[in-house]
Amino acid sequence: MAWVRILWLMLILVPTFSSAQTQHIVEQAKKEGEVILYTTMTVRDFEIFNKAAKEKYPFLNVRHVYLSSSRQAAKVMQEHRAGRVQADVLGNSLTAMLHYKEQGVLGKYESPEAKKMITGSVDPEGYWAGMTTDLLITALNTRDMTKTKAPKDYDEYLSPRFKGQMAINSGVPYGLVGMMTFKGEEAGLAYMRKLSQQALRPVEGFTHMTNLLAAGEFPLAIFMQVSKIEAMKEKGAPVDWLPSSPTFATISTVALTKNPLHPAAARLLLDFYLSPEGQEALARAGKIPVRRGVKSPSKDIDDLLEHGKLHVIREEGEYSRYMKLYSELVGAR
Repeated sequence: MAWVRILWLMLILVPTFSSAQTQHIVEQAKKEGEVILYTTMTVRDFEIFNKAAKEKYPFLNVRHVYLSSSRQAAKVMQEHRAGRVQADVLGNSLTAMLHYKEQGVLGKYESPEAKKMITGSVDPEGYWAGMTTDLLITALNTRDMTKTKAPKDYDEYLSPRFKGQMAINSGVPYGLVGMMTFKGEEAGLAYMRKLSQQALRPVEGFTHMTNLLAAGEFPLAIFMQVSKIEAMKEKGAPVDWLPSSPTFATISTVALTKNPLHPAAARLLLDFYLSPEGQEALARAGKIPVRRGVKSPSKDIDDLLEHGKLHVIREEGEYSRYMKLYSELVGAR
């Protein structure tokens, strides 16, 4: 039948077209030579990722600019208001990326790799794609705090026993957004106001907070990324973690800026982030990949992802509002 022949031709031609499209991007990227990346990925983690990228695309020079989430947002919006964002590719939290999308910072690009990512981790309108996820847990220094004595849930964070003992990342409003989307805006904000009375110890950046926790600067770190603690634990540091119920989950995303200076190289880099090689490199850097079939570095994390009660932090826009509220509550900058 005619429709069968048409379907058969489509099945043959679509992969060929996709391959030709990718090759065209590769050739254009060779001419461009470089791509500028603003990301929250630390230099150490980027080196692992970049080594894998260089193995696949030796010609691609990635100019990596590390900025914490809040500092990146401030820089990007300043450049956007001045007329052009100087980065080709942005890597940040979903909350920040949704703000960029709302403000007209991002350009559309639907990567051919996106269909391999887990459900819900790609923007249906094509403006961003999830590259990794992370789970926010209660981390502890095992020399100063045992699991049996550590807070088991969010209500225990409010106990007088833990006043002055808990560090929190001042650079991203994950705890605030998580509570407001889980409990509802009023109840979530009321909870965070109570939590702010616990003499929290604000630290900018999860990596810095992990290092200070391992060094014994404080016994607890709340709304902490499990990937950072697992990596430190594997090195023999005196740290451990407990999940809460629900466990807040975040998505780190990647996107192209509108009218990037190096458009083909930008597309190629985004494709690599989502490819098997890119996702495996991110896993080697201690990240939790979101591509189907690529495991995280930890069985405990994979078990929590599969069996735990999760609440994905996914709030549309209003990043500046959240950061303003968060700054007032925990001393974020």
